[in-house]
Amino acid sequence: MKMTGKSGKVLTLLLAGAMAGSMLAGCSGGDNSSSAPASSAAPASSAAASSDAGSSAAPAAEGDITLRIAWWGNQLRNDTTNAMLAAYSEENPGVKFEAEFIDWSGYWDRLATQAASGNMPDIIQQDYSYIAQYYERNQLANLSEQVEKGNLNLDDVSDSILATGMFDGNLYALCIGMNAMCTIYDVDVFEQAGVTLPEHPTYTELIDAQAQVFEKTGIKGSLPSGYGPVCMMARDKGQMIYDVDNHCLGLDESIVLEYFTRMRDAINSDWHISVDVMQEASTAGLEAQPLCLQTCSTNFPGGSNQMDAMQNATDHKLALVMYPKSDDAATESMYLRPSQFFSIVETSQYKDEAARVIDYYTNSEKAQDCLQAERGVPVSSKMAAYIAPKLSENQQVIFEYISKVEQVAVPFDPPLPNGASEAGKLLDDLTDLVRYGELTPEDATSRFMTEANDILAKAAA
Repeated sequence: MKMTGKSGKVLTLLLAGAMAGSMLAGCSGGDNSSSAPASSAAPASSAAASSDAGSSAAPAAEGDITLRIAWWGNQLRNDTTNAMLAAYSEENPGVKFEAEFIDWSGYWDRLATQAASGNMPDIIQQDYSYIAQYYERNQLANLSEQVEKGNLNLDDVSDSILATGMFDGNLYALCIGMNAMCTIYDVDVFEQAGVTLPEHPTYTELIDAQAQVFEKTGIKGSLPSGYGPVCMMARDKGQMIYDVDNHCLGLDESIVLEYFTRMRDAINSDWHISVDVMQEASTAGLEAQPLCLQTCSTNFPGGSNQMDAMQNATDHKLALVMYPKSDDAATESMYLRPSQFFSIVETSQYKDEAARVIDYYTNSEKAQDCLQAERGVPVSSKMAAYIAPKLSENQQVIFEYISKVEQVAVPFDPPLPNGASEAGKLLDDLTDLVRYGELTPEDATSRFMTEANDILAKAAA
């Protein structure tokens, strides 16, 4: 069986026929009102396999199987994922699940501990920042083998999407939703101030707009920080933050200096939220971000799929525009990105069944009803077309945004190299020191260029 899917863009037909304001169809596969592990749901007495259109998963093997599956996320993700797993168990009574979910900050520490002790879950949610590390440690199973066995159908997933989780010609991580970087802003506050944001604002336009909002409403604003803006600023100049092949940074020092200088100037301005507020927000969930608490006019989440949870947490109307670009951007930097991936762990005793679960997630209509596109646009073109007319108003806003980004999107960067997460933490730490006035932008730039290159070189040794 051919591993790669049909060519062409995945979003071309997503919004055709979508009905504005329609409510998402409920999932009949299980209770999604609780975040309890899916294994607590009573399986159905029938052993019938899935009959959903597009799903090719074979019936579960005879005998009881308990699969451990881990993900990070908010309460909405927990509820929708557990509902999908319960639906799978109803159709495959021999399969139960032990769900392990936690917030982003704790997820990777726990997964690293489990990996060190040889006790990883069967299925793990993966992020683009970490895939290469787990692949190079031989901790991920080859999903191409599951495609060949017929346990995982990728016929309706485009080659470009599959490429995001491939190494050496084989698939090790399957994208489970597409999104895009974005700026989320409080429409009610901006309208109260009489201020509008362009569809793709420059940093100057974004800063000026938030300063005006603060002057007229007293609501402060913010700027993105860390890996995201530095990556995008590099892309604005046709560069990449990491030179993966040579295990070093790939961007000019001037870009890093511009980033730190902007951070210092913003934090010293009256329109920007304080360092203390930012620190508190860094450990809070999406629902407790200053934008949702109506104490900040903007937010810069990791992906557009997070808009739904944030909109559900506030009675103010939110909207999306593209991530800010450098004032002197030389090229387009926006891209469609994988929101997360699913991988099967190499040590799993149940690789075939784990692959059928991922197939169900990818190709089952019932699964889409349960999942509500919370992780982003489904990667199967058939499932994307299926769910589009059933979207809630919030989800339609996200799909419409993705459709706009698709029109200008350029290719995504290659998977991050070993050491990238440590280099990213260094960037965050230096950003805090600049904000607190303990480092100048110049000193922070010098330290980042030197220390990040050292980190990357040592990680590749």
